Amino acid sequence: MFGQQGSIFTNTNTQVKAPTNMFICMIQFLADTTFDELSPMAAKSNQLPTTGICVGDNTGEKGMGTETAGNEADYIGSGGQIINAGSDSNLTKFPKGMIIYGAWESFTIDADADGGVIAYLDYKHRQY
Repeated sequence: MFGQQGSIFTNTNTQVKAPTNMFICMIQFLADTTFDELSPMAAKSNQLPTTGICVGDNTGEKGMGTETAGNEADYIGSGGQIINAGSDSNLTKFPKGMIIYGAWESFTIDADADGGVIAYLDYKHRQY
Protein backbone atom coordinates (compact mmCIF):
# COMPACT_ATOMS: atom_id res chain seq x y z
CA MET A 1 0.00 0.00 0.00
CA PHE A 2 2.97 2.34 0.27
CA GLY A 3 2.75 5.11 -2.27
CA GLN A 4 -1.03 5.14 -2.56
CA GLN A 5 -1.22 8.19 -0.29
CA GLY A 6 1.54 10.04 -2.15
CA SER A 7 5.27 10.52 -2.02
CA ILE A 8 7.89 13.27 -2.09
CA PHE A 9 11.21 13.11 -3.94
CA THR A 10 14.20 15.26 -3.03
CA ASN A 11 17.90 15.33 -3.77
CA THR A 12 18.58 18.77 -2.28
CA ASN A 13 19.45 20.08 1.19
CA THR A 14 15.96 21.46 1.80
CA GLN A 15 13.66 20.39 4.64
CA VAL A 16 10.87 18.05 3.55
CA LYS A 17 7.67 18.19 5.63
CA ALA A 18 4.56 16.09 5.26
CA PRO A 19 1.19 17.83 4.71
CA THR A 20 -0.51 18.74 8.00
CA ASN A 21 -2.85 15.72 8.00
CA MET A 22 -0.11 13.25 7.03
CA PHE A 23 3.24 11.88 8.18
CA ILE A 24 6.26 10.32 6.46
CA CYS A 25 6.01 6.55 6.96
CA MET A 26 8.88 5.28 4.80
CA ILE A 27 12.07 6.66 3.23
CA GLN A 28 13.72 4.92 0.27
CA PHE A 29 17.35 5.79 -0.49
CA LEU A 30 18.28 6.16 -4.18
CA ALA A 31 21.95 6.76 -3.31
CA ASP A 32 24.11 6.55 -0.18
CA THR A 33 22.55 9.26 1.99
CA THR A 34 23.30 11.21 5.18
CA PHE A 35 20.87 13.41 7.11
CA ASP A 36 21.05 16.88 8.56
CA GLU A 37 17.75 16.33 10.36
CA LEU A 38 15.24 13.48 10.81
CA SER A 39 12.43 14.41 13.20
CA PRO A 40 10.00 11.78 14.48
CA MET A 41 6.30 12.40 14.97
CA ALA A 42 5.17 13.07 18.50
CA ALA A 43 3.15 10.13 19.79
CA LYS A 44 -0.62 10.59 20.11
CA SER A 45 -0.51 9.75 23.80
CA ASN A 46 1.62 11.76 26.20
CA GLN A 47 2.51 8.45 27.83
CA LEU A 48 4.32 7.22 24.72
CA PRO A 49 7.73 8.37 23.49
CA THR A 50 8.29 9.82 20.04
CA THR A 51 7.98 7.31 17.24
CA GLY A 52 10.60 6.22 14.75
CA ILE A 53 14.35 6.64 14.65
CA CYS A 54 15.75 10.13 14.63
CA VAL A 55 18.94 12.12 14.67
CA GLY A 56 20.41 13.59 17.81
CA ASP A 57 21.18 17.11 16.61
CA ASN A 58 17.96 18.71 17.88
CA THR A 59 17.28 19.07 21.60
CA GLY A 60 15.02 16.40 23.02
CA GLU A 61 15.08 14.05 20.04
CA LYS A 62 15.57 10.48 21.13
CA GLY A 63 14.89 7.05 19.73
CA MET A 64 12.79 4.43 21.46
CA GLY A 65 15.80 2.62 22.97
CA THR A 66 16.66 5.26 25.55
CA GLU A 67 16.62 3.14 28.72
CA THR A 68 19.59 1.25 30.14
CA ALA A 69 19.45 -2.55 30.03
CA GLY A 70 17.14 -3.90 32.71
CA ASN A 71 15.03 -0.71 32.88
CA GLU A 72 12.83 -1.26 29.83
CA ALA A 73 9.21 -0.08 30.08
CA ASP A 74 5.99 -0.60 28.09
CA TYR A 75 7.07 1.54 25.14
CA ILE A 76 10.73 2.26 25.82
CA GLY A 77 13.41 -0.27 25.03
CA SER A 78 17.14 -0.36 25.61
CA GLY A 79 20.11 -0.30 23.29
CA GLY A 80 20.46 1.34 19.93
CA GLN A 81 21.97 4.70 19.12
CA ILE A 82 20.81 8.07 17.85
CA ILE A 83 22.08 8.42 14.28
CA ASN A 84 24.79 10.98 13.59
CA ALA A 85 23.90 13.90 11.34
CA GLY A 86 24.49 17.54 10.57
CA SER A 87 27.91 18.69 11.69
CA ASP A 88 28.87 15.38 13.39
CA SER A 89 32.29 14.19 12.30
CA ASN A 90 31.12 10.57 11.91
CA LEU A 91 27.90 10.82 9.88
CA THR A 92 25.58 7.81 9.73
CA LYS A 93 25.28 6.73 6.10
CA PHE A 94 22.18 4.95 4.81
CA PRO A 95 23.14 2.86 1.76
CA LYS A 96 21.58 3.03 -1.67
CA GLY A 97 18.53 0.76 -1.92
CA MET A 98 17.81 0.70 1.81
CA ILE A 99 14.30 1.53 3.07
CA ILE A 100 13.51 2.67 6.60
CA TYR A 101 10.03 2.65 8.13
CA GLY A 102 8.72 4.87 10.91
CA ALA A 103 6.71 7.99 11.57
CA TRP A 104 8.46 11.28 10.87
CA GLU A 105 7.24 14.85 10.54
CA SER A 106 10.24 16.16 8.60
CA PHE A 107 13.75 15.50 7.36
CA THR A 108 16.65 17.19 5.59
CA ILE A 109 19.25 15.20 3.65
CA ASP A 110 22.67 16.27 2.49
CA ALA A 111 22.35 17.24 -1.18
CA ASP A 112 23.07 14.57 -3.78
CA ALA A 113 22.31 15.52 -7.39
CA ASP A 114 22.89 11.91 -8.54
CA GLY A 115 20.56 10.24 -6.04
CA GLY A 116 18.22 11.51 -3.37
CA VAL A 117 15.35 9.87 -1.54
CA ILE A 118 11.67 9.15 -1.97
CA ALA A 119 9.55 9.73 1.14
CA TYR A 120 6.19 7.96 1.29
CA LEU A 121 3.22 9.48 3.10
CA ASP A 122 0.32 8.14 5.16
CA TYR A 123 -2.56 9.74 7.05
CA LYS A 124 -2.14 10.55 10.75
CA HIS A 125 -5.32 8.70 11.72
CA ARG A 126 -3.41 5.48 10.91
CA GLN A 127 -0.45 6.38 13.12
CA TYR A 128 -0.15 4.26 16.26
